[in-house]
Amino acid sequence: MGQILGFIYALFLIISSFGRTVNKILIMQTLAFFFKAMHYYLLGGTSGFITSMISLIRNLIFTKIKSSVLWTIIFVIIFIVSGLFTYQGFYTLLPVIATIIYTIIINYHNPKYLRWGMLLTSITWLIYNIYVVSYAGIIVQIVILTTNILAIIKLDKK
Repeated sequence: MGQILGFIYALFLIISSFGRTVNKILIMQTLAFFFKAMHYYLLGGTSGFITSMISLIRNLIFTKIKSSVLWTIIFVIIFIVSGLFTYQGFYTLLPVIATIIYTIIINYHNPKYLRWGMLLTSITWLIYNIYVVSYAGIIVQIVILTTNILAIIKLDKK
């Protein structure tokens, strides 16, 4: 069941790419995070579950207000605290690191920084997905990693 929920997460994440507004993208990603969280929970990936639930809450808040430095600091602190509670070794820190990076880079509003940040987060999530044996997560991160590398080569080669 956990693997099935992972593929539902992937579907909502893909659908979010087609959102015409930031709010619509955030709403679809919020749904994706719900399925992502449940999928990690069923796979025994506690840190992936917790960070996905916090990301879900972050996105719900950002559908109502614009992200800011204050909210970024608040969520970074929350992610760090969650990492302290879920720590069971290096691999359990990977979702925390990835979500902190993403939470920070979304405030830059610069596509180049976003692509490089997504590259880092994709690598981090890919390693975590291999660790928890999430087939959907592995596939999603390989696709995101590949498209980010292609976009960096094409758009950021200067």
